[in-house]
Amino acid sequence: MSRKVCFVYQWATYGGVERVFLNRAQAFESHGRDVEIEIYYGSDGGGLAAFNRTIREQNLEHRLRVTPQLDPDRYAAVFVIDSPDLIPQVRTDRTKLVMECHTSYPASRRYLANLPSEIEHVVVPSRTFAHLLHEEWPNLSPRIRLLRNCVSPAHQESVPNLPAWKQQPLLYFGRLDELKNPQGIIDLFLELDRRAPGRYFALVVGPEVPGYDMALRIDRAGLRGKIIQMPPLSFLKTSTLLAAWRDLGGIMISPSFGESFGLAAAESIAAGIPVLLSWLPEHSELLGGDARHLYEPLDVVSGADKVEAMLENYPEASERMRDSARAFSYEAFLSDWDELMLDLGVASVPDCALNEEVGT
Repeated sequence: MSRKVCFVYQWATYGGVERVFLNRAQAFESHGRDVEIEIYYGSDGGGLAAFNRTIREQNLEHRLRVTPQLDPDRYAAVFVIDSPDLIPQVRTDRTKLVMECHTSYPASRRYLANLPSEIEHVVVPSRTFAHLLHEEWPNLSPRIRLLRNCVSPAHQESVPNLPAWKQQPLLYFGRLDELKNPQGIIDLFLELDRRAPGRYFALVVGPEVPGYDMALRIDRAGLRGKIIQMPPLSFLKTSTLLAAWRDLGGIMISPSFGESFGLAAAESIAAGIPVLLSWLPEHSELLGGDARHLYEPLDVVSGADKVEAMLENYPEASERMRDSARAFSYEAFLSDWDELMLDLGVASVPDCALNEEVGT
């Protein structure tokens, strides 16, 4: 008999939360887990149609679907993701309530100060983010649990043919706002272009927060035509873009000032793309602390040195990425999931045999 769980989120967007849902469904599917996921959204933030289309195209309808109504008593567990206003009233002890905290914006975590006692656990996507919450909210420490994000394996199907650019491609992939700091790729690009004029070009891909004015920033830096801004990609096109980017010998840059996990970076790493990431604890965790791929965004000289070093031996750098990706594999997620289900009392030991399989 399938175990049904529900994930609750305030709005259907076109980004990271939906990719988390898809990756979890794929993990259950690939390992034959008898888990059905339903998603309840407070509203459509513009991504609902694309999300439903992706579920169909990935043949996950039997595993993952959006529900128009939230009836918490139908599920073994309800996971509310950074949406305190949507915490449901549960009428039976059989349904467990869990809060998932994924937001890297400190102001958006203030709801944790008034978390209801009915919430059994606060789930976080990385060990370093768990440590941050322990420091911020020590009263919640007994309830904080790790449920690592997982990322789909590198795309194995045919990949698109990107233009045969003569320049070395760099990629910024993520939200455009002050915290994610896409300004950092402009600053780094200026240093790289100073060293080797005309050698590089960059794509900036992702949703832009109103008022950030990335195009104006590019123009002011004199980089129009060298840094190209593109709108967000659909879920299915993301993996194919990353696979093609790896085949081009591209680099991915994330100068972010804050992460709870670093999903865009993790997806790039899993695709075998060498990355240069800001020296955040969460980024360091993705890379096993490998300093060759970490930098301070204000130190563009060091950052440029590390980009040049990756390009000198791209195959070796790419292989390091694949090794790092094991830390956020399907097996890692399922191991954490099994422990959480046991802790909640909604799974038996035989259900969690994977822990022995992966040696956790």
